Amino acid sequence: MLIVRAPTRISLGGGGTDLEAYYALKGGLVVSAAINRYCYVVVQAADNDEIEIVGSNYHNLTIEPSVNSLPWNGSLALPRAAVRHFRLRRGLRICFGSEVPPGTGLGSSSSLAVALVQGLSSVVGETPDRDAVAGLASDLEINHLKMPIGRQDQYAAAFGGLNAITFSKEGVRVEPIQMSTANRQRLERNLMLFYTGTTRHSSDILKHQQRRTVHAVPDVIDSLDAIKAFAGDVRDELEKGNLDAVGELLDLGWQRKKTLAPSISNAFIDECYALARSKGALGGKITGAGGGGFLMFYCPRRSQPAVRAALTARGLIPMDFTFDYSGVHQLLHAMKVDTSSLRSNGHDGGRSAAQILTSSTIRRIDHATPSRARKARAAGGSRE
Repeated sequence: MLIVRAPTRISLGGGGTDLEAYYALKGGLVVSAAINRYCYVVVQAADNDEIEIVGSNYHNLTIEPSVNSLPWNGSLALPRAAVRHFRLRRGLRICFGSEVPPGTGLGSSSSLAVALVQGLSSVVGETPDRDAVAGLASDLEINHLKMPIGRQDQYAAAFGGLNAITFSKEGVRVEPIQMSTANRQRLERNLMLFYTGTTRHSSDILKHQQRRTVHAVPDVIDSLDAIKAFAGDVRDELEKGNLDAVGELLDLGWQRKKTLAPSISNAFIDECYALARSKGALGGKITGAGGGGFLMFYCPRRSQPAVRAALTARGLIPMDFTFDYSGVHQLLHAMKVDTSSLRSNGHDGGRSAAQILTSSTIRRIDHATPSRARKARAAGGSRE
């Protein structure tokens, strides 16, 4: 058995500038923190010629005995793409799950991609570094599955920690924010997460934003420029120890973010946001692309009881968390298998890896699973 976990993340600034449509033109910057809400991948050897993928989607139980009926979209598209990349064809059971519901803006899809890449790399005897893991996870999601997402989530999950992540045509650079331990702990204590009870498909929001960015719609470009500038300010204030200023910058960033697409916010989100501000929160935002999921606030400790009481009265669910500094992490590796028996050689009867996978049997089992509600620079190129 092999067990891998990868953290989810919260973004403190710059979200949207990690989309290639923007950073290829002007460069992107995101400040994000990995948190201790994880996605897990468990891989086991199986004494048969099947690859079985078991995934939790929180809703139903479905069994599809043939890969021919397994679509590329949906909850199993990502693990199928990973299996295809590593040319795996038999004798494995791959299980995955998350501590947070999908579609809630904490980057769980990309965390799963990172955990899958790390886990399956270990299965076949490869030892990629964190940058390579994040780059391949990005490649699977963006280039193979055509997901209209950015690159911050994969790097946050792979590296862990509190980082400034810059994006350009030349690659991705991850730089740890330089803060004292005391200030890191104070920042952690002053951040609050509340689940709104709704999930969303971020693809519609991000496709809308991407189209307008590609066409250089002036108000979108202006907003993204401002959001990137706010992210730079967040990084600077964090390193100076001016934490309350971060709350005010979150508010400025949120007001700009809402102009990127019409469905980023709604009346209920706006009402809850205003309520939290009236009770003492200095600023906040919806996590991820928007439209639902978690509301995040920067709130001094003295005001947190009032904010928590007001938002729980409106039906929101608080979720405690701490920062994660380990990034993607292998918890257990006790698999002893002949790698050659699991993989194709790329020339199996003249068939492609896709054809080999199609000729195998993959069972789809979606279980209704309850959710649980550095001073070093790493440089390298992401896959473009």
